[in-house]
Amino acid sequence: MRTSVTHSRDVVQTYRYLRGAMVSLLLALLVSVVLQWWLGTGASCWLGSISAYYFTPARTAFVGTLCALGIALLAYEGHSAEENVLLDFSGFMALLVAAVPTVPDGRCGPSAFDQSTDEIAAGVGISVPTLVVVATIALAVIATIRVRSVRRGQEAPPSGRVVALSLVCVGIVVVELVLVALLRGPLIAVAHGVAASTMVAGAIAVMVCSAVRVDQRHGQSASERAKAAAYRRTYLTLAIILGALLALTVVLHLAVAGFGLTVLVAEVVILVLFGAYWVVQTVELWNLGDEEHPEAREVTGVRQ
Repeated sequence: MRTSVTHSRDVVQTYRYLRGAMVSLLLALLVSVVLQWWLGTGASCWLGSISAYYFTPARTAFVGTLCALGIALLAYEGHSAEENVLLDFSGFMALLVAAVPTVPDGRCGPSAFDQSTDEIAAGVGISVPTLVVVATIALAVIATIRVRSVRRGQEAPPSGRVVALSLVCVGIVVVELVLVALLRGPLIAVAHGVAASTMVAGAIAVMVCSAVRVDQRHGQSASERAKAAAYRRTYLTLAIILGALLALTVVLHLAVAGFGLTVLVAEVVILVLFGAYWVVQTVELWNLGDEEHPEAREVTGVRQ
C-alpha cells in the first residue's frame, strides 16, 4: 500500500510540474522578446511579430522554448481521446514553428543574425526531415502499443469521432509539410504562418474540449455544479477571444499592410490568454491525485 501511495504521489507531482513548466515556457518566450527589445534593438524599436525575433540574439530562447513547449504538449495526457489528438497536433506544430522560420524583419535595421534564403532553406532541409523521421518512429511505437492494448481488452478501440479528428489533423500536417517542401525564399513565411496558426487553432479546440467535459471532472452537489459552470464559462470565453485574435492576426498577415505592431500585440495577447487558461485549468485539476477527486483513478492508470 505504501508503495502504491508513493507511486501515485510521484505521478501527481510530475503531472503538476509538467503543467507548471508549460506556463513557464510561455513566460520565457515573452521575456526573451522583452529583453531583446531592451538590450538589443533598443527601446525605440519593436519587431513586427514574435517569430521575427528568430533573427536576433533571442533565437536560442525562441527555438528552445518552442521545442520544449511542443514536447511538453506531446507528453501531456489530456482528459479525453479527442483532447489527446489535439494536444499532440498542437505540440507537433509548435516544433514545426521552431524548425521553419519566417523571413527576416527589417523594421529595426539589418541584424547580425540575418540569413540568406539559401541558408534558411538549408536549415529547414535538415530540421524538418529529422522531425518527420522521429515523429514517424514514435507514431509506429505508440500505434503498436495501442493495438496490443486493444487486443488484450485493456482499452477500447478509438471511436469514429477520434479517427475522423486524427485524419483531419494528419491531413493538415501533410499540407504543411508539402508547403515546407515546395516554398522557398520569402514564401517560406507562408509555411511558418500555417504552422503557427494551426498550432493556436489546436490549442483553442483543446480549450473547447475541456469546457465540454468539465462536468465529468466534478461532483453532483450544487457547489460542484456551480464550480463546473464557472470553469466552463471561463474556458469558452477565453476560447472565443483567442479565436477572434487568431482570425485578426491571419487577416492582417495576409491582406493588410501598415498596421505597425498590431500583429506583435495580438500574438502576445494570444500567449497571455492561453497561459491564463492553463493556469486556471491547473487550479481546477490541482487535486487530481486525491482519492476523493473524480479523476484520481485516472492517475493510477484506470480510465473511466
